[in-house]
Amino acid sequence: MPLFPGVDPIPLPAPVWLFKALELVTVTLHFLAVQAFVGALLVAIIWSLRGRASGNQALIDGSGIVVNRLPVLMTYVINLGVPPLLFAQVLYGRALYTSSVLMGAFWISVIFLLMADYALLYVLAGRAKEGRPWGWIGLSCLLLTLAIGYIYSTNMTLMNRPEVWAEMYRAHPQGLNLNTGDPTVVPRWLFMMTGGLTTGGVVFLFLARKKFIAPEAASQFARTGPILILLGVIGQLATGTWAVMAQKPELREALFGHVVFGSSVWLWVLAMLAMGAVGFLTLKNPATQSYILPGIAGAVLFLEVLFGAVARSGIRDLTLLSYGLDVWD
Repeated sequence: MPLFPGVDPIPLPAPVWLFKALELVTVTLHFLAVQAFVGALLVAIIWSLRGRASGNQALIDGSGIVVNRLPVLMTYVINLGVPPLLFAQVLYGRALYTSSVLMGAFWISVIFLLMADYALLYVLAGRAKEGRPWGWIGLSCLLLTLAIGYIYSTNMTLMNRPEVWAEMYRAHPQGLNLNTGDPTVVPRWLFMMTGGLTTGGVVFLFLARKKFIAPEAASQFARTGPILILLGVIGQLATGTWAVMAQKPELREALFGHVVFGSSVWLWVLAMLAMGAVGFLTLKNPATQSYILPGIAGAVLFLEVLFGAVARSGIRDLTLLSYGLDVWD
């Protein structure tokens, strides 16, 4: 018995390539917003806690500058997250709807976790403006964000495992399933979260050059940005390799044998190395006010995330194809 119906009951209203292109572009923008949020929040928490413990006003001011922008950044995370999810539902609905139902309790909880996260961001911003401590509340925001990311990683990998769906439904028809036993879940989640260091570092390079920021805080951004980029490059190369090696051998062979998907993996590696070079150059001269290196870093960052999204799409397409679902058919 086939795992998927031979014909999608809801035909596409436009060519597949158009939906794929729109999904890749919008998910790239969403990933950039998510990673910028995670990286900025993480560093702001560290700066706030360290600054208050040591009496370092530059760290406190820098953390306040970041936190005051997080509520706005979260709106981009949310709004840029809707289109790629809709395009994914159009293209992969037969798989994505099934996995969403199987883990329905966790999937619907994202709404409430996100509402709590968003509300706490305004608490953080308010306390920062008043000069009051907020580090531990910020840590709660970070944990909520990481939990939401893990739920998303779980669903996006569970949709690639139709062989376990029936058993999962029999075990927990209430929607209390998680994609346990899948070796790709954790590395994919960590890959996305460590990207926050890379993207956050690029954001800090731009903030360091803004005239409205006090020199002491700008200096903190200038010194921290390159370090974040280098740590992010190392972390993403490690977790990205882990995520690829965790795939089934036959899928890895198909991935690297595909002209587009295989090339995207190597282009992503080159982009990460270029990002590391930019991080090293800015680390050597953090005091410069030129926008040349930050501009290059921003362009390379966009390409890096885009190539990663193409490789991610390839893993999904080739996995589902092995079970009989050809998204291009």
